[in-house]
Parts: sequence; C-alpha cells; structure tokens
Amino acid sequence: MAGISKNNPRVRELRKLLRDAKFRLECQKFAVEGLEILKECILTGNLPLDVFVANNHPTSKEVDSLLEGTEVTIWHMEESIIASVATTVTPQPVIATFSTIDVSLQELIMERPSFLVCGKEIREPGNAGSLIRSAAAASADGIIFTDNSVDLYNPKTIRSSAGAIFRIPIVCSMRPSDCLKAFKDKSITSIGLSPSGEMPYLDFDFLTPFVVLLGNESSGLDEETLTQVNQTVRIDMGLGVESLNVSNAASVVLFEARRQRRQLGHD
Repeated sequence: MAGISKNNPRVRELRKLLRDAKFRLECQKFAVEGLEILKECILTGNLPLDVFVANNHPTSKEVDSLLEGTEVTIWHMEESIIASVATTVTPQPVIATFSTIDVSLQELIMERPSFLVCGKEIREPGNAGSLIRSAAAASADGIIFTDNSVDLYNPKTIRSSAGAIFRIPIVCSMRPSDCLKAFKDKSITSIGLSPSGEMPYLDFDFLTPFVVLLGNESSGLDEETLTQVNQTVRIDMGLGVESLNVSNAASVVLFEARRQRRQLGHD
C-alpha cells in the first residue's frame, strides 16, 4: 500500500493511458476504471500491474481484500485526484493498469478455432465493446478487428465490454485480405452478414468451423468483401426496419450459432 500525490509520475502516466491511444501502444499498457471490471479481470486470472484507489472510500477495503496475497501495488490517492484522471462523468473510485492482452492472428489460428467473429472497421467504441461482450457470451473462440477499427483499449470500449475483453482472445489491426487468406488456408468458412445476404442466417449450418464477418456502423460490409466471403447471410426483419445496430445483429447470429452447436455438444 502506498500514498500518491497529483504530481507523482504515475498519476501523469495514468492520465495518458486513459486518453492517448498512441501512448498506450508505446507502453503496451492500458487502464480500466471501476471495481466491477477489476473483479472480472481477477476472476479470469489477469492480475493488474498497479491499482489506484480513493482514500477512505468504502471500496478501498474491498480492493485490499481482492488483492491480498498478490504482489500488486495498491496506490492510495485523494478522491479529487482520481476524479481529475478519470474519463467517466461519475468517476469511479478505482482505476487499474494492465499489460496489453491482444494476440496475433497466427496465435489464434494455431488454437484451431471453430467459431470466430471478425469486425471490419468497427469505429464506435461502445459497439466494439458490446460486440466483444456478445462474442464472449456466445462462446466464440476469438474475435478479430481489422485495421481502421477503434482502439481496443479505449476506455469506453473496455466499459462496454463489461470485462469480456479478458474472457476471449482478441486480434487487432489486421488487414481484411490477410484475415480472409488465413481463414481460407485453415478451411474456416467465411460468412458475411448483410441485409442483401443470399441466405437467412437461420438456414446456415454453423457446425463446421466458421467466422462471421460484420461491417461498420454506417455502411456495413463493402461489396469487395461480400464477393470474397464463402457465404452471405441476412437477418429477415419486420416491415419498415432496414437494419440493426452491429452488436445487436451480431448477437442474433452468434446465439443461433451457439444454439446449433450446443445441440450437438460443440459447446
């Protein structure tokens, strides 16, 4: 346990980790805000590097208990300092730092995945976090974000994932062409989700290795990608509704995949 002032270099670093994607990349570190996400991290075996907690806050004792017996340093600071660093409207009394956790596509493919999700140019942090959460909840083996997608370690992405970033392997900043080649090389069927898809998603057989590709919030999957995937599928919707939010659309398809796979003991 250690005290810390607003002029401490660690406070300056913490502020930059929460706000500067380039700095996070250089340091290979990121920060998460809130006790619940910290609990999720610990539950999944991911210990933080450092934890910063508000002095005399009721949460302080809970943090001490969570990290008892570990070598994690807990830094105590004034609540006003935490508030000045935090990115949320209602600042959380706990902020923790971690080493980055994304993996390479090669590492993911080596594990012989049979259920993958690939987001192409997903730019909204909340959607990216929700997509990660849905993929983890549906028992996907991994999720991939192509280049020109939002930074995985954006604080809003992490909050929206509700800690699921620690529960599923994630690949970042891949070229779409490299992804499609890797899927083809490993006999992973690529499925493009589109309003103009050839087949209703309910008719697709999700029992062989597959990856569901989803496009960004404004334009969906581009025509070039749709011509390169093995199959395009659609979600048939009620009259007058043209599309769903990308994370909602993903949930619909991914949980159908999970349903089919559980019936034959794949989950």
